[in-house]
Amino acid sequence: MANDLAVKLDETTNPWLVDVDQKNNANHVARSNQTQTITWQLNGNAATGTIVGCNWVNNPPATNPPPDGVFGAFTIAPNGKSMTITDNNTGPGTAGEWIYQISVQLVANGPIYQSGYVSITGTATNPTIKNN
Repeated sequence: MANDLAVKLDETTNPWLVDVDQKNNANHVARSNQTQTITWQLNGNAATGTIVGCNWVNNPPATNPPPDGVFGAFTIAPNGKSMTITDNNTGPGTAGEWIYQISVQLVANGPIYQSGYVSITGTATNPTIKNN
């Protein structure tokens, strides 16, 4: 299964928020004996921008970052249009669900937009990776 996530901006909020499309459980990673790659790609109204950062949300007790060794580092492509991370979901010790925050900038020196909540429409802008 490909773990490809589309990233756009939710313009219905003020300020705009980054929206990661997780429909059809695109953010769920099945257990595997091999390392898997998760990819984020800027799309739609974010396609002209760049990904400028991503980090795990650490807000105990609600959320904690994943244990060491489950994921590699977030790696932003040189052109900033996509980002990848490796997922070592190889056994029960790597199962869980973790929230991350992604940041996008449309123009140099312009505002930085971030993910960070679940809208009333049910659109997840508080994105997660779930290892099954």
